[in-house]
Amino acid sequence: MLTPSGGAMVCGIIGDPVQHSLSPWMQRQFAEQLGLDFLYAPFPVATEHLPTALRGLQALGVRGINVTIPHKEALLPFVDELSPRAAAIGAVNTLLFEHGRILGENTDVTGFARSLRRHAGTISGPSLVIGAGGAARAILHALAGEGATPIYLANRTLARAEALATEFPTLPIRPLALSRTAIQPHLRSIQLLVNTSSRGLRGEGHPEIDLQQMPASGIVCDIVYKPLQTPLLVAAKVHGLRCVDGLGMLVEQGAESFRIWTGQLPNAGAVEEILRTWLQTPKR
Repeated sequence: MLTPSGGAMVCGIIGDPVQHSLSPWMQRQFAEQLGLDFLYAPFPVATEHLPTALRGLQALGVRGINVTIPHKEALLPFVDELSPRAAAIGAVNTLLFEHGRILGENTDVTGFARSLRRHAGTISGPSLVIGAGGAARAILHALAGEGATPIYLANRTLARAEALATEFPTLPIRPLALSRTAIQPHLRSIQLLVNTSSRGLRGEGHPEIDLQQMPASGIVCDIVYKPLQTPLLVAAKVHGLRCVDGLGMLVEQGAESFRIWTGQLPNAGAVEEILRTWLQTPKR
């Protein structure tokens, strides 16, 4: 592992909390891969301290930061310029400090799309997205860009799915209640199912979704990566469906952030394999 020098490019991640983040390890892997003099640090920042933290990071010469929960939307008023993508989604996960200005981007769209292409190939046709939270915003834009339309958006609270669809009137979104009755009529045509909700983090399944109704060529994706094998993905494998876990999106969005800061795009697939092996190794 390269040791950063006094002239290292400094980047980091802010959130509350950040102790659980895999980004410091991942970003160091990218820098090592490309032989760059680079330092990446976690910064726990409470929401009320965001303005002060941003000014301090700029004053210290930090090049850029990743942004995680709960700041992806709270930071928007402090960003000088949003990319069209970040503005459309209404959330940022990457900031670049340049020439005294704060530039905001959302790399989740690119991260999901690249991971999907790498693990499942080109996707087209109807898709079903579960959940209407912050992650769903980026996934909806990614799927529309990939041609996986129409997009059925299912949420436990139908009104929330409808409200999210209203926010993005140019996207082909069709809101549904997250119920077997509402979802069943569409499953036979669904080419891609994506879980963007937190369901699966603690072993929860998706009883509303009868996976055996999906086409044999269907793909099931879960953006949860802890655990790698969520109950949804386990059930999908039982029915012979192709599966994509959340690790690829995590690594690809981080790789795109790294490119924004350094101008170089690392090999995300190689880092993903290292991380996958580590996550699957029994811990003492």
